[in-house]
Amino acid sequence: MPRKPVDQLNVGRSFYARQMPDLNVDHFGPLWHFFTVGHLVSTDLDAIARKLGYSFSDLDFLGTLAIDERTALRATDLASQLYVSNAVISSRIARLEKDDLVERHRNPDDRRAFDLLLTEKGRLLIEQAIVEIAEKSKLVRFFRELSPEDQQALARILGDLHQRFDREFIGGPYQQD
Repeated sequence: MPRKPVDQLNVGRSFYARQMPDLNVDHFGPLWHFFTVGHLVSTDLDAIARKLGYSFSDLDFLGTLAIDERTALRATDLASQLYVSNAVISSRIARLEKDDLVERHRNPDDRRAFDLLLTEKGRLLIEQAIVEIAEKSKLVRFFRELSPEDQQALARILGDLHQRFDREFIGGPYQQD
């Protein structure tokens, strides 16, 4: 297998085009690039998060609470926004609450539910993480190296794909839009 990503893609596309001549393989490039780049971005962001003692998923959770700081969020709301199950969100809440990064408060309108709030320690951690990512993330560095036009095009295309996936994702926060 060749070392360069474009060469790897061409070899794979040619192989499947020969194996399955009736199959249109035009989607192979974007699919393979998304999968591979997604893995590399996750690895990059998790390495930064690990130096802070957490996973990038933990930081995403805390960042979501920080952004919606004035709105009380319940676990089910966060599970939907973060595309994870209620079980995953529950274990994350327990761990982050133990570390004094989030607090649970009874919902005044629904005594069975809890509202989640970011603590001061959680807010400081997410602010530190944002600075670390801006300074050390390969994704941020590569994005900044793009021309302004390419940055806008990439943001537009990824935003459009994100919206499309969100509408089809079971339990996605904007599925009804």
